[in-house]
Amino acid sequence: MKPIDVFRAIIYPLAEPAVLVPLLVFWLLLMLASAAGLLGLFLMIVVIPAVFRYQMIVLEARARAATPATPDVDFFRWFGNAWTLFPVPVAFLLISLTIETAQRFGTRWAIVPVLFASAFFPASIAVLAITQSPLQSLNPVALYRLLKQCGNTFWMATAFLVVAAWLSVEAEVLPSMLASLVQLVLSFSFFALVGSLIEPYGLVDDVDIPVPLEKTAEDIDQDLEKARTYALNHAYGFISRDNRAGGFKHIFAQIEEDPDPVTAWAWYFRRMLAWESQDHALFFAQHYLHDMLHYGERVAAVKLIQRCRLIDERWKPQREDLPAAIEAAESIGHIEVAAVLKRY
Repeated sequence: MKPIDVFRAIIYPLAEPAVLVPLLVFWLLLMLASAAGLLGLFLMIVVIPAVFRYQMIVLEARARAATPATPDVDFFRWFGNAWTLFPVPVAFLLISLTIETAQRFGTRWAIVPVLFASAFFPASIAVLAITQSPLQSLNPVALYRLLKQCGNTFWMATAFLVVAAWLSVEAEVLPSMLASLVQLVLSFSFFALVGSLIEPYGLVDDVDIPVPLEKTAEDIDQDLEKARTYALNHAYGFISRDNRAGGFKHIFAQIEEDPDPVTAWAWYFRRMLAWESQDHALFFAQHYLHDMLHYGERVAAVKLIQRCRLIDERWKPQREDLPAAIEAAESIGHIEVAAVLKRY
């Protein structure tokens, strides 16, 4: 990388509005948490992981030469994309190690864990962004292969981390709000620089890191359950804020990508029935029925109609699905269901 490219990577969080605005929002939330006493402690517990999570998103986006996504409410959740939170315990352990060394052996010896952290942490989060695997980010083989491929320039991340750490300490002489802003900007700059340093090598799309063991059927089922749960929780966030269209648009998109869409429709419907209001499940059922009728699942479609009408006798299919629903009911001998539907 040319010096100008390194400079642009460092100032990227300030030059890119899509990153600058969230950075300022995080800073204000941290300032609010600092001033709010005991309640602020709970806010801090929520905000700090969100900051690390977004910084990992920035790193990954810079590694792809893309603009990071705008953070939403999911960034403040402890579940979903758990790999983006892994830098939190790693950073905490490295900082604790440095403090413990300084207290036991004196400040001079603290340089040892600082130098170790400066070399290890940039490589660790780079591997984490590439593989999205916390275990791989601690794997010495993976770290070695990363440094072997881009070590000619990656040393800049280590150097910048040392300088940023020093500047963060020196910033403590500034007013607390300004010091916190400087420290947060330096942190964002570090993550942006790491992503920019690995971007020229195309490691996000093609990296020589040991392939994980093939997943078992049980592992696949667990991953699928987690993915569906995350999608449902994300959609519920929209729906609970009176944006049902946005919430269901997200779920319908997830069903299209689901490896077993038939099971997925039933899974989401069952989970929605457990919500406080079943109106959303009944709305979802209209689209579920449309899919059943489209693929000729007549028996299942009629059972769904009966179940929905047991919940609310006013329920009915969408207008364009009424003829197919009536035909399905008549074809399997449920004349009473067909008769009810004909009233609409």
